[in-house]
Amino acid sequence: MTRVALEKYLAEIYNTMRTMGLFITTGSARINTATISWGTFGHLWNRPLALIPIRSQRYTYGLIEESGVFTISVPRKDLGNVLSQAGTLSGRDHDKFSELHLHPAKARHVDTFIVADCGLHLECRVIYRAPIVPENLHPAIDKEIYTGNSRHTMFYGEILDIYET
Repeated sequence: MTRVALEKYLAEIYNTMRTMGLFITTGSARINTATISWGTFGHLWNRPLALIPIRSQRYTYGLIEESGVFTISVPRKDLGNVLSQAGTLSGRDHDKFSELHLHPAKARHVDTFIVADCGLHLECRVIYRAPIVPENLHPAIDKEIYTGNSRHTMFYGEILDIYET
């Protein structure tokens, strides 16, 4: 497996995540893709890392818990409308790939898929996860972002490969 420097793609990843969103895909027998517009990328424990928040009630959460892997696909063309729809439909009730006319392709190194309609892909395996708990979160952020007990779990994904298609 060839490791590509994460730094080469950071500006593109952040800009696309902030302006349009990214696809996160997981599952093998039943695959699901969802939209992420929050997260960060960098290095921790001598590894390139994607740190992605996902709420426990999301279908994607259960699939990542089960498989321990996910991919992130970065659109290099305007897929904003599709990303918006992917963020509102639940994979429990919808085959998003079929309904949104997306094309899955087998990932190279992890047992899941990428969104072939995108031009940049990160393949990740979960190496740590931590639920966000209110007592460890600044009260202003907790009040601004969260209502009730529904908070994210942070998935730390070691980036095993980054490649362009």
